[in-house]
Amino acid sequence: MRWFIYIQYFIMLVVFAFVALRGKEITIFNDPNFMRAIWMTVLVALVVAVINLIIGNYVGYYLANMTGHRLTFFDVCLQLPLIVPLIVVAAGLDIWFIRLNLVETVFGVVLIQLLPTLPYSIRIARNAYAALDSDISQYVQLMGGTRKILVLDIYLPLMRRANETMLLFAVVISISQYAITSMIGGGIIQTIALILFPYFSSSQLQLVAAAALCTIGMTYGILLIFRWMYVGVIKLVRMIDG
Repeated sequence: MRWFIYIQYFIMLVVFAFVALRGKEITIFNDPNFMRAIWMTVLVALVVAVINLIIGNYVGYYLANMTGHRLTFFDVCLQLPLIVPLIVVAAGLDIWFIRLNLVETVFGVVLIQLLPTLPYSIRIARNAYAALDSDISQYVQLMGGTRKILVLDIYLPLMRRANETMLLFAVVISISQYAITSMIGGGIIQTIALILFPYFSSSQLQLVAAAALCTIGMTYGILLIFRWMYVGVIKLVRMIDG
């Protein structure tokens, strides 16, 4: 089943590449701001993904071990950013961002992009931790293990798929954000969404295919690098432990 999905993605990329290369001249690559926007997008997406991984794991672990009315309260709080229109929340926060001098800064764009990404990451992490045995920490303590061993040797390998999913969600949402990025970035912080948005509404299939290839390529590139580094960290920890 997994290979069938991989084959589908490969066929889709081949079709996009074929359509994009049929054009004699792809004007998107002639934009002087294109390469700068790619590096800015990668920077913002990586920072957003790292924050999502850290906060998502901490809060998700806490919520997975929580019961009662407090869990219901936090569940409602996590649903609010997904129910209330994002542009409305961003418009309200724009005033505070202006007062804090966060408008037209990379840090401000990162903070505003946490609104649509962090609730998903926390929910994914909570479900992943809830699926694990709740007595794992007690078993580690009974065997003389420390919190460091619990995190690096137990949870790090077990949470690999969940962390990859959180990263994928955070990167895809971050790259595709146009309205809130332009609102807080003010056009100074140019991401690839600001550059590609006019091309997606174009009637020329070559431009649309080239824009789609850029978005898909950046997402999968970051995911593959993260997966390689994650596996490397797990192997390194096992080598240190002997």
